[in-house]
Amino acid sequence: MLYRRALTREMGLTTGAVLAVLVSIALVILFIRLLGDVARGELANEAVFVFLGFSLLYFLPVLMTIALFAGVLMPLSRMWRDSEMVIWFNAGLSLTQWIRPVMTFAAPFALVILLLTLVLNPWVQSKKNDYRQDLQSRSDSAMIVPGMFAESGGGERVYYVDSLNPLTGVVRNVFMQSRLDGKLGLVVAKEGNYTQLEDGSRYLVFHEGRRYEGVPGQLDYRIVRFTRYWMRLDPAEVQPRQTNVRQVSPIALLDDDSPAARAELLWRLGVPLSALVLAAMAIPLSFVNTRARRSYGLIVALLLYFIYNNMVSLAQAWVGQGRFDPWLGMAAPHAAMLLAVVVLFYLRTQGRSFRRRRA
Repeated sequence: MLYRRALTREMGLTTGAVLAVLVSIALVILFIRLLGDVARGELANEAVFVFLGFSLLYFLPVLMTIALFAGVLMPLSRMWRDSEMVIWFNAGLSLTQWIRPVMTFAAPFALVILLLTLVLNPWVQSKKNDYRQDLQSRSDSAMIVPGMFAESGGGERVYYVDSLNPLTGVVRNVFMQSRLDGKLGLVVAKEGNYTQLEDGSRYLVFHEGRRYEGVPGQLDYRIVRFTRYWMRLDPAEVQPRQTNVRQVSPIALLDDDSPAARAELLWRLGVPLSALVLAAMAIPLSFVNTRARRSYGLIVALLLYFIYNNMVSLAQAWVGQGRFDPWLGMAAPHAAMLLAVVVLFYLRTQGRSFRRRRA
């Protein structure tokens, strides 16, 4: 029908626009956070964009849920403000008849969110963990960033280079501090480069510089001038990490009866289910009183979303701590909000019927 096509088109455009804005904001926040990790030496410079993609995929289901909620709420609110809803109601449509086009639009979104939370995100978290271990096992050269001090994984060396040529691999104005057997060693050189021998060992070769070696607080420092100074870069040994529940596949998660596994399953299934509930809730919340020229529907919608989100998070935490039955924790928040949807529909339809009787 005409009203379904018009509503679906407007919901699609609004949801896409809101999702694009939310993704842009999330990218900026995550990028700034990752740059802070790079500045502290906790993350290699080359891994910023990889971890940015991993983090965005993890938060994408929540962003899609918010975008869907706003994508249904905003077009319906506009139709109320422009009196289009009054025209459709006078044509014989009821408020409950808007549920079908909204759910038809929201169902594919919920399926995509379910795919992300149930299948894709565990794989992404597993790959993220493998990539982090690979970075930690690399040589110290992976942590060197031009213009910033970088500390080696073991904390035995501190590096600083003024510039780096990505084509030749040559670094200029090199500074390195190291500690060995209680002695402090400082190396200052005009330039340096990485060299890998046939046996696979990697070296940082300094050219035209000085080395200062001694015990801090004493005056017997030894100064050595060199034309070429070789320093071996040994890869760090990283202990294998235990698998986190976020990395477990759905089948393995169903077979695990631990509270942590049940809490993770609650979150994976709860996010797409909450998207459907919020889409239905947006229909009665979209009401705008054109005579009063104000609407508290958006404020109430934000409040209900935060309440819903906190209820799901609280149920997940209690299930993870073993203080709540898993199946009850999975059903209680959504059942409570479904009841709120029914109450909102009842209040909206009864209020409209009451005004008709008074008229």
